[in-house]
Amino acid sequence: MTEKSLAHLTPEMVASLPLPGTTIPQNIRFSPDGQSVLYLLGGTETLALSLWKYDVAAGYHQKIAGPQSGSVWNLDEELRRERTRMIWEGITDYQVAECRGRLVILIPHGDKLFVKEGSDSLRELVSPSSVQNPLLLSDGRVVYVSQGELWRGDIDGSPPLQVTHGGAPEVTRGIAEYAAQEELGRSTGFWVSSQGTWLAFEEVDDRQVPEFPLVHWEWDPAVVETHRYPFVGQNNAKTRLGLVSMDGGPIRWLDLGGIEQYIARVIWKNDHELAVMLLSRDNKLLRWVLYDVLKNTYSPLFEERSSLWVNVGDDTRFLDTEEVLTSSEASGFRHLWIFGRDEPDGRQITYGEYEVQRLLGVDEPNRMAYVTATKESPLEVHVYRVGLDDGHMIRLSTEPGVHNAVMSPRFNWWVDQSGSLQYSPQTRLMTMAGDVSAILHGENRLTPGDLGLKLPELVTITADDGTTLYGALYAAENDARRTPAIVNVYGGTHAQMVLNAWNLTIDLQAQLLSQKGYLVFKLDNRGSYHRGKQFEGHVYRRFATVEVQDQVTGVNWLIENRQADPMRIGIYGWSYGGYMSLMALAKAAGVFRVAVAGAPVTDFRFYDTAYTERYMDTPETNPEGYREASVLSHVNQLQGKLLIIHGLLDENVHFRNTVRLIQALNQVGKSADLVLLPESRHAVRGFHNVLSVVRSRTQYFLSHL
Repeated sequence: MTEKSLAHLTPEMVASLPLPGTTIPQNIRFSPDGQSVLYLLGGTETLALSLWKYDVAAGYHQKIAGPQSGSVWNLDEELRRERTRMIWEGITDYQVAECRGRLVILIPHGDKLFVKEGSDSLRELVSPSSVQNPLLLSDGRVVYVSQGELWRGDIDGSPPLQVTHGGAPEVTRGIAEYAAQEELGRSTGFWVSSQGTWLAFEEVDDRQVPEFPLVHWEWDPAVVETHRYPFVGQNNAKTRLGLVSMDGGPIRWLDLGGIEQYIARVIWKNDHELAVMLLSRDNKLLRWVLYDVLKNTYSPLFEERSSLWVNVGDDTRFLDTEEVLTSSEASGFRHLWIFGRDEPDGRQITYGEYEVQRLLGVDEPNRMAYVTATKESPLEVHVYRVGLDDGHMIRLSTEPGVHNAVMSPRFNWWVDQSGSLQYSPQTRLMTMAGDVSAILHGENRLTPGDLGLKLPELVTITADDGTTLYGALYAAENDARRTPAIVNVYGGTHAQMVLNAWNLTIDLQAQLLSQKGYLVFKLDNRGSYHRGKQFEGHVYRRFATVEVQDQVTGVNWLIENRQADPMRIGIYGWSYGGYMSLMALAKAAGVFRVAVAGAPVTDFRFYDTAYTERYMDTPETNPEGYREASVLSHVNQLQGKLLIIHGLLDENVHFRNTVRLIQALNQVGKSADLVLLPESRHAVRGFHNVLSVVRSRTQYFLSHL
């Protein structure tokens, strides 16, 4: 796409990825010596990423490696991409370490491993087939999973060593279970001690988890792909934490208590002390336990409880002072806390009605932490330096918008990547004084005007209980006195749609609909993320109540303030947004006339344990909540035109959800239109699949609204 070419959008243009301004450096890391910046980057016309290096002193970029031929994408890799919602292809991961005096880069690609040492050429590392989750150590060893067991290789090419033995079919060592990957944000299942002496790993036994079939209908013959899926209220995978020498040998199984719980995080404090974050199955108790390998003893560190649920974070660091730095929502908002011998109950470091979103690094000698936070506004994310002793915060990022940052090992440089509604993202190498040392990518930033797009308008709305809500509005291109309006909704927890960010501007589906004459509106209702626990907690045990109320409030605001036509209101969304679209037609049928629901949950009894039980408890303890939250309970009230889009290989929100809804509609004499994506999973990939979604969604509104 060239500049100005988006003023007259077509579905084909919307489906062409990557979108303008979204090809930016990914997985940015400094080399261990801080002298170079590594990152993944593709071209503006392709999703295939290559690995690049920027030399800080010399000021030039060098391509290290591109997509490797001969690599095969297998089912394990496909599902890994699903769990991380990754749309990119080519080289999608890499690791870097200083090994034996040389900079070493490890690149997993499909079913192969490649390694680059210093200035040597890239070469393939011999390994067993189907390598998963490879980890490069600073001594040149590589740990990975193959065929359900842990192996150890070496960059010198020596034959790999199988470290664990004795597994069984459907019992794996070193791979995180589905619940941990999908709902707890933990992608790995093994952890190496600081000196490489010990290997801790999770064993996952899926045999008691219900099977669920997915059918490749277009294959000849058709093939059934079977998954173990932990349905709410039913069995989770059996997990336990094991410990083995890096040279192999007997396995020591840790005793972490008899209650059913999730192994949420594992961190080595040093070479012989292992910290484990345990989360109760109901998600109300998070506790850290420290295990001493040499003494074979356990000691509690600290815990967090909630009458709602505990959101798991990634901000725990063990300091050389024997203190533990972490983040907690104990105050109602996520903030930094520190625990130590003199502060066993913890000391809160940052305060206020905002969230510390990420801990970027800790400069221990200077007693400083670096974080991203929403201190200025819920609609912007900035980078701050925080004093560990006094909590004093200094903002480092200056431009409006949403910032991501990476700190160098010695905290003398940092990379700032930011964008806004007005500008596409730019990636800059910064000094600690806040000066731009180099623009690494995005020097010629795009604006909405460059592309012929509208700038979304950020608006403020008041909910029925007085809570401030934030929305984004795309104006319609028409002169009508009353304008049809379409709501784009997600509405669920752990997500925020409305931000001063480029991805809001470059939402070409919304822009296309606005060019077709519709007002398009997004609203973060109560229950969405990054507004504090009370704001998110409104949905506890009662999905599709307050969320629907707030979306109706948003529509009423559009009618009163933007001349929206009350007789022509539509709604669309994906996943929880698809569920919300259905519930809008069922519980607010007088407001919404047309809905396009993508991959919707129709009854949360068909969804997984870790997510659903966190927010809804179980069907046994909250039967009325589940009944009220089920679309199937409201089919008699469902009115209006409905289109459902669903992938038949969706291993997250199974197509079963849509089948059950269609059956329920048939039984009451109602119907829905249906678009099927035979070879698509939950995240829609591939030009033709995306085009099918965009084209059918757009045409449905044009035909019925």
